[in-house]
Amino acid sequence: MSKVTGVKSVDFKITAYGYGVVNWNGPTDLEIIIDNKSKKVTNHSMPKLRGYTNIRGYWDDGKPQFKRPEEVDFSKTPLYISQNCIRHHLFKDEAINLQTKDLLEHIINHMDNFLCSITALVRGYVIPSKEFKRTSPLLLTDFEEVKMMGNFEQLGNSGSKDKKETKTGKEASTAIFSKTTFGDTSYEGYGSISIEQLQFISLSADYGREAMKIDNHKDGAKLAETLTSYIQNMLGNKQAKAEYHQNYVRQGAIFTHGEAGILLNEEAIDTLVEITLDLFRNLVIKQAKGYMYVDSIKVDYNDGSTAKDMMRIKHSPMNVAPQKNSQYAVYFKAV
Repeated sequence: MSKVTGVKSVDFKITAYGYGVVNWNGPTDLEIIIDNKSKKVTNHSMPKLRGYTNIRGYWDDGKPQFKRPEEVDFSKTPLYISQNCIRHHLFKDEAINLQTKDLLEHIINHMDNFLCSITALVRGYVIPSKEFKRTSPLLLTDFEEVKMMGNFEQLGNSGSKDKKETKTGKEASTAIFSKTTFGDTSYEGYGSISIEQLQFISLSADYGREAMKIDNHKDGAKLAETLTSYIQNMLGNKQAKAEYHQNYVRQGAIFTHGEAGILLNEEAIDTLVEITLDLFRNLVIKQAKGYMYVDSIKVDYNDGSTAKDMMRIKHSPMNVAPQKNSQYAVYFKAV
């Protein structure tokens, strides 16, 4: 069996800077010491911390013992921005809620238009009611904070004019709460664009990855023309092409029974890769009294042929190829 050769993935490392917390985890049960006694509190706001648990242990009766907020070790449980948050802001210009019934029905009736979008081509989607699926070619890690300069802050809202009441009916004019906060932040994250998943769009249900349904091969060819026009207009590369065939077979397959679909050529892949990298270069998140912006991105056009070459930009940065020195790998052929 001959090996597939060429650039198999475009991997990248991102360095980002910011201030404050972008991705909060919500209220967390903790304990504080008052008059030398441990007291449970539920009004501490905690950001997303990798691997953090607020439980220290358990009492004899099985009830949990909670940690104190000042006990957080940021070297062991660092702050991070989840990859879901990153994806949301990365593709927010094409924000689509597939859970909205009327919108989903409209998308299903106009799948050809939906497919001509960065959201469909790169972010991916699943429409369970029709079993339509486009697996995202974009692998993304959480952005992990590396300065580890978190703070515990005790805050209060006070007032003498409006005497509010607590849940027990007692008068309360002061509310004490606390937060784990951050000042200046620095993040590192990694991503990878799979060429195999990017270059092929299945239009057949045979392998459980049908992107949309076509009624005949003429419709498939028309869809390829529409997609070609869309990709060409992105960066003005008229060599970009999406080609339909009724039987694409993966390289190395035992049998020649394949699936109808669309295959993107070298220039079309180049266009989508550059657009995706540009989205990261211009990524800014501003929310929850904090912000984050991407400062730099290092790219590896990974044409490695061994398993250990996967994400080498992370473990062997000296071996990366910052420029594309060979063509993209072609995983499918028309038979």
